[in-house]
Amino acid sequence: MKFLKFTLFIITLLISTDILAARDIRIENAWIGSTDEGDDMSVAYMSLLSHEDLILTSVTSSRIKTIEMHNTIIEKGIMKMRMTNEIKIEHGKTFEFKSGGSHLMLMDFKGPLKAGQKVKLILHFKDKTNHSFDKSIDALIK
Repeated sequence: MKFLKFTLFIITLLISTDILAARDIRIENAWIGSTDEGDDMSVAYMSLLSHEDLILTSVTSSRIKTIEMHNTIIEKGIMKMRMTNEIKIEHGKTFEFKSGGSHLMLMDFKGPLKAGQKVKLILHFKDKTNHSFDKSIDALIK
């Protein structure tokens, strides 16, 4: 009986520790632009909402070799893309990767990205104490 109680205690402790360690980041409406045969570049969009200040440091995928985070700026009346190494996600504010703004450039992948398929993306974050964590999502190809 003592062994059973001890085992249940350990299981409860592990479950509660995992729940407490889980980051409260919502990633919604993640999608990737479809491509044709021979294309090796696409774009991804999504919304991120966190209840703590976070920094998105990179995005990776086993299917896509290169994923760059880009900001779009207007310089002397001309819209330009600039690669960035981090995106700040402010607590309580939704950050949007969207057309005409910040976005993810997807490059160097094999085969077309066909509408209706999903691609697993892993978003790599760090918090204000520099603790790193990942969040995995399935982005729909449209």
